[in-house]
Amino acid sequence: MDFDAAKQRRVLQARSYVRLAPNIVHLNTVHGNHEIAIEVEAGIASLTFYEGNPVQSAELLMAAAEAVTAQDRSIKSVAFEGHQASLPRHILSAGKLDSAILWQWPSLWLPQLTYPLPPVQQMTAGSYHPRRPAKPKGTVYQRFIPWLERDISFRVADPETDLADFHRWMNDEQVNTIWEDAGSIDRHREILEERIADPHILPLIGSFADIPFGYFEVYWAKENRLGAYYDADDCDRGWHVAIGEPDYRGKKWISAWLPSLMHFIFLDDPRTKHIVGEPRASHEQQIRNLDRSGFAKIKHFDFPHKRALLVMLTRERFFGDHLWVPAS
Repeated sequence: MDFDAAKQRRVLQARSYVRLAPNIVHLNTVHGNHEIAIEVEAGIASLTFYEGNPVQSAELLMAAAEAVTAQDRSIKSVAFEGHQASLPRHILSAGKLDSAILWQWPSLWLPQLTYPLPPVQQMTAGSYHPRRPAKPKGTVYQRFIPWLERDISFRVADPETDLADFHRWMNDEQVNTIWEDAGSIDRHREILEERIADPHILPLIGSFADIPFGYFEVYWAKENRLGAYYDADDCDRGWHVAIGEPDYRGKKWISAWLPSLMHFIFLDDPRTKHIVGEPRASHEQQIRNLDRSGFAKIKHFDFPHKRALLVMLTRERFFGDHLWVPAS
């Protein structure tokens, strides 16, 4: 059977799932409602559809595999009783779907797929780096978070629709302590327009169930100020975050947005092997959160404006250790 990425995205747009019992998952997609029995042995989850029409499609099977691996780090692979033939052969190993392969399949979570540009180099402000692709517009990532029973999404920031939120967030006392960007609405319009125009930064708005809660920047490390402080690979990326809505701060929400943002970054370009960050060395809570999320502490260094800690998350660790599931 041919695998249709556009069909995959349509099937999964409205998906949701809930574990009804330790060995039963209820899955909802555009195909309808399905109940799936799970048997786990030696890290292999065997799935059987026993209620609802088990549509013979790769899209439904991958949605089912997502549902059973989204909260359990111990499941290394998934087998489908009687349905393996619906999956593309090249993603199977010994008749099973590896969890690390599943979670690197971009059409499950990226509403619009992009492809890396051929490796054409260019020079920007003394940095020799690959030419970056044109920036997308609209939603770039969407995922159902089962422990919150709602979607998280990231979309590209738009000064016309997001300025009021961005202005309020940047003037929040807690955000300003880190960002130091409090100011007028005209100043904040300039910042957003500057970030959108900068080819090395992708400014994003994060939402839970369509309610905006924070501002994120994803950047190419080589062209960033951080690139001068370590030996950055061509496709390393870093990120900044401002959680503007107080109601969405704390462990409950970090457990969803932090691994989801890392997941988006790795899916956006398959050549990205490392995600880096540079929190203030004194920001102990943020460093603990990063440590729990798989980031290694590399070194301390001095920016002109702060003492920072370089942290790094590898693609191998994120997918190998199933870090899309938050630490318990």
